[in-house]
Amino acid sequence: MEKIRFGVIGLGLMGREFGSAAARWCHLLESVPNQEINGVCDTNPEAVKWFTDNFPAVKIATDNYKELLESDKIDAVYCAVPHN
Repeated sequence: MEKIRFGVIGLGLMGREFGSAAARWCHLLESVPNQEINGVCDTNPEAVKWFTDNFPAVKIATDNYKELLESDKIDAVYCAVPHN
């Protein structure tokens, strides 16, 4: 089965919600790709730590979003930053 390797930019409430939802995809009955969160980005080191503590697949933990966008370890990026 296909696997999508996600990066998440912005690790506040919406970033954590995305991570939690992605972790529950295994319950879906339809044929959906497997997923894992391989990269995270935030300027808050404690938010980054929460992800690295809870998502063992994280290979990139950075405060520079360009590292996620340029990585060959990331297929798609969820951008969870404020709308303004």
